[in-house]
Amino acid sequence: MEALIGLLGVVVGILFGKGLERLLDLRRRRDREIDMVFALHAEISAGRSAARDQNAPDEAAYLVENEFPAGPSDRTDFVFETLKPDLSVLPQQVIHQIVLYYRLAEQSNLMVDFLTTQSYERQSTDERRRFRQNIMAGLRDQEAAAERALASLETFIARCGLAIPVRSRVRSDERSNRSDHE
Repeated sequence: MEALIGLLGVVVGILFGKGLERLLDLRRRRDREIDMVFALHAEISAGRSAARDQNAPDEAAYLVENEFPAGPSDRTDFVFETLKPDLSVLPQQVIHQIVLYYRLAEQSNLMVDFLTTQSYERQSTDERRRFRQNIMAGLRDQEAAAERALASLETFIARCGLAIPVRSRVRSDERSNRSDHE
């Protein structure tokens, strides 16, 4: 009888230990999920701000009217690049909006990069103008996708009972460093 009680004690101890280990794993996953959500919120917020600046009437006019506009693509999304292998940790209700935003951001970058290619130069004036207008349409889509991704992240943050961070407002420094287009 003592052996049976001892065996039962061991089994209960193992089950309790496994249950506690599972609870700790769930807590770590939740902490990682929240950290990722806040980091992505900051990066998407900055990206939305940059897209909004690029969609400003004077910037849009510069891009569309200038035959060969100069400027690098924005390859500063290091948070998303770092978190890509762990996307499955993110809450399901935000993954789609986040992936859509970053897909549109990459598409915008590829289109901007195309402006420096010989293929772009070989296009007719009308084709180049249409392409630049498509870049602006892509930037508008990117800005709208950023709004949806941020709203999704903020809904999740609120459901967790946490304070929603202020959306960043990063102003372009083109006017301060005298590289503006006027």
